[in-house]
Amino acid sequence: MATNNNGFADALNEINTLLKVDKNVEIKVLEEAAEYFVRKLKPRIKKSEKNKDNHLRDNLKVVVKDKMVSVEFEDKAFHWYMVEHGHKKANGKGKVKGQHFVRNTFDAESERIAEIMANKIIKKMEG
Repeated sequence: MATNNNGFADALNEINTLLKVDKNVEIKVLEEAAEYFVRKLKPRIKKSEKNKDNHLRDNLKVVVKDKMVSVEFEDKAFHWYMVEHGHKKANGKGKVKGQHFVRNTFDAESERIAEIMANKIIKKMEG
């Protein structure tokens, strides 16, 4: 292959190295990124005034299952979707506006999350 100084050859080498990432390393990196996201998300979730025992922020957790990592609210906090996106009022008149705490947090932190993951993978691959 001809040598060039435009950086594409180096970028291709880095991409090929990253593609060879071990699955265990991948899961650990995803779990660390998910835990970072949870730390940033919790303060953005308002505590419920009506339900004193079932706050969304207290039911947030990172779940690793079947080679997959996810951030979830526990079963008793099923209503996070309605709080996030809004819903019709119980009497059918009007709508409760969504708070968009998950989307706003992800939008604000996505670059940092990607940076954390890339740095961790590169460190693991370097040995």
